[in-house]
Amino acid sequence: MATVKKSKKRIIVPIAIVLVIAIIVTSIFIVRKVNGGEQVTLHTISTGDIYETVSATGDVTAGASRTYKVGTVATVKEVFVQKGDKVKEGDKLATFDTSNVDAQISKLQGTYTDAKKAYNTARSNQTAAKSNLAAVNKQINTLEKQIAKLQKRANTTTSKKKTTTKKHRTTLPTTVPTTRVTTTKATTAKAATYTVKATVLAGQESYGTVQVGNNTAGSTSAGKYDEGADVVIKAVPAKDYSFSGWYDANGTKLKSSKQVTVQVRGNVQYIAQFEKTSTTGALKDLSDTLAEIADNIRDMTNDVDTMMQIMKTTADAISKALDRNITDSNAIANAVEKAIRDAISDGLINEDNLKVMGDVLAKSIAQAVKEIDWKSVAKDLTSTTDIQLTTKQLQLAALYAQSKMYAVEASDTAVSAQKSVMEGAESALTALQDANKDLQAGWTASFDGTITTCDLVAGEQTSLVNDGIVLENMNTMVVTISLSEYDNHRVKVGMPCTITTAYGKYEGEVTAKAPTATGGSTGSILDNVGSMAGISGLSSLTSSGAGVECTVEVKHPDENIIIGFEANVVISTGEYLGVVTVPTGSIVLDKTGTYVYLYNEKEKTVTKTAITTGAMSDSAYQVTDGLKAGDKIVAAPSTTYKEDSFKVKVVDKLSTTK
Repeated sequence: MATVKKSKKRIIVPIAIVLVIAIIVTSIFIVRKVNGGEQVTLHTISTGDIYETVSATGDVTAGASRTYKVGTVATVKEVFVQKGDKVKEGDKLATFDTSNVDAQISKLQGTYTDAKKAYNTARSNQTAAKSNLAAVNKQINTLEKQIAKLQKRANTTTSKKKTTTKKHRTTLPTTVPTTRVTTTKATTAKAATYTVKATVLAGQESYGTVQVGNNTAGSTSAGKYDEGADVVIKAVPAKDYSFSGWYDANGTKLKSSKQVTVQVRGNVQYIAQFEKTSTTGALKDLSDTLAEIADNIRDMTNDVDTMMQIMKTTADAISKALDRNITDSNAIANAVEKAIRDAISDGLINEDNLKVMGDVLAKSIAQAVKEIDWKSVAKDLTSTTDIQLTTKQLQLAALYAQSKMYAVEASDTAVSAQKSVMEGAESALTALQDANKDLQAGWTASFDGTITTCDLVAGEQTSLVNDGIVLENMNTMVVTISLSEYDNHRVKVGMPCTITTAYGKYEGEVTAKAPTATGGSTGSILDNVGSMAGISGLSSLTSSGAGVECTVEVKHPDENIIIGFEANVVISTGEYLGVVTVPTGSIVLDKTGTYVYLYNEKEKTVTKTAITTGAMSDSAYQVTDGLKAGDKIVAAPSTTYKEDSFKVKVVDKLSTTK
């Protein structure tokens, strides 16, 4: 496709006219008043002819052109043409040996088949995953409720054990507060002031906050109080944590209640301790580690019930091992392997639903379990000795892992990725098959023309970077130009034009217009401004203006018009004969519209009058409303007029003297 270029000559004449008029107007209206009126010259409105045109510059190219390019690597058999040869339609240009292309097609066919199968599998997995995800999430909801009940039972049991244990009695120092309330206060002397301070045990700052009196809550809170004052100290545990008690600096427990009232007898410091009451965090960590196990199981069975039974068996075996204080990874892995073998033997796990042998399944899962640091898991997961609770927690962690896995498969990500791979493989296969057909048939001339490029050599392999063969019809020539947003609406296919080169003029015709514009957006802004001023093609003055590609055919080309050189194109977009016209220099343009200064001969005044314009040329506008033939207007209105209506002195020639 020819490079589209913008015309700069299109605008030179109208801009020159506007500049000359501006200079004349500025020099004349310095401003002089004679006998009480502005000096003006008049122009009488008449009818005339307007010829609208659009001008641009473009490159001359062949009217018909085809590039024969090899779409793959093949061996050239014969080449029948060379650069400069003239050929007739149907003439043979070259032939090829495509035996090695067949192997490439076979390989691509296999790639496409595999990609299509993977895409269909991904779609099937997505459908199954959506169903499985709903089932797993339902089980998670049920299991979470069961764990909450078991957790509550475990906490209650622990609390009961604490209440039946004999308390350790400690004699507190005088600075340690008691809950006794003293109602009598000293009035004969000013009370001493002491500090009451509460802090969270170091390392537990995120477990909760403390507050002394009305002071700000945080990991530390303190205030100064008079001796004998009653001060409230509060402990507020964070989510998933519970309050263990108040302790002194020596680790001696002081109080068990979250809120206590102390009577100030000296400096006081309470240290709050908290403990985890929820295993949510530990379960999340464990679910991440169990994700690898879930991935292994997924690769070994497509049956969701079988997969869940395997996960349950694995979780139960781990729970029992931890309950027996077994935290060695090898020992737990052996226990899991034995449990899975037993489940298969007992029929709990249906080996028919497995993609692998039961022995392989047991060993694979055991290996994954072996890689987990179970000592850390056992420490973080739970402090209870309730085996049922521990088992449920592990089962929940396994379900979390499954849920994550199904969520990924249920999303469109995997399906979209596989679809892209499949479509890419299909596109490559189709392109190679089409190229092979062309090569097998050999290349023939599509029309009469001249060979302008030939990069083929008999016996050598083709290259994807070479042009191959280029055939052009020199008997027809076209000029490709760019139309601005404004000019595009004026130019229609079939309109006549004049094409000018350095050596002559030629008749032409618009034969095609692109459906869309290309390039920047600056041009449309310039052309909108230009249309107000009656100037087309302003965007051609910039290199960034957007444009619509337009093809103009050269009628009767000769040897003086040469392909590759530039040519100027003037398109006739309309003829308007016998219409009311006004010179471009007589109008005033502003943001509210188009105006002239209409002369009232009786009053000897001129008035700013709105007009409606239609067609335009470089020197005149068609007036469709606001003026009629015979009206008189100011020929060259000044930009310094301060009023819309004023007295004037009509002269034949404006004076330039002060």
